[in-house]
Amino acid sequence: MFSHVLPLAMPGVMTGAIISMAHALGETAPLLLIGMVSFVPGVPHAIDQPVGALPSLIYIWENASERAFHERTAAAIMVLLAFMIVMNAAAIILRRRFERRW
Repeated sequence: MFSHVLPLAMPGVMTGAIISMAHALGETAPLLLIGMVSFVPGVPHAIDQPVGALPSLIYIWENASERAFHERTAAAIMVLLAFMIVMNAAAIILRRRFERRW
């Protein structure tokens, strides 16, 4: 079973895992409307500090009245879009690389 089924299913499994991570990152907006239970404000200054999701930071920065936050919001949106494009491209490349043709 592991020598036949798993190698044939691996491209679909990897593609599904990568696309689901990108989808989960993009679907944070409905959670903002329901409420942020474990929200951590601000940007971390070290790798071991807690941080909120990038879409929640975009939402907060967009509602800020200072002009500097509009530039941060645009930059964060570009980072989020670039990450989603890279994740989708990685899923397509991995699927094509490991796909077996009969």
